[in-house]
Amino acid sequence: MKVYKINFDLGKIEYFDSNYLIQVYKFISFYDICEMVFAFHLPPDELITNVIFKEKIYSMLECYIDRLLYVFINPTNFTEKVNLQFYGSFFSYEFICREVGNILKNKGVKCNLNFFEEEEYL
Repeated sequence: MKVYKINFDLGKIEYFDSNYLIQVYKFISFYDICEMVFAFHLPPDELITNVIFKEKIYSMLECYIDRLLYVFINPTNFTEKVNLQFYGSFFSYEFICREVGNILKNKGVKCNLNFFEEEEYL
């Protein structure tokens, strides 16, 4: 089984195939993107509240996921045997998990999705 562990807080993707680490990708975290867009230096909870309040969360998530999918991950050959695991403090919000799932579904990405608030696999 192929597993992509995508950490929004750290800006990291770990790609595993049959439980063997194959590749690690580093990129800018979603929190850093939010800080750049809104020029805030707030704790994550306050920052995400501002992002949500200004109704920018969907477009930011869609752009961020596009970048992850088409720069680091190639979803064209995904099947139900591929597992995307999303980690990060942003996933404590149920609607963010739902939005990420909807974005992937609308892009035709077929795979298993899991969401975790913390980096449980370290």
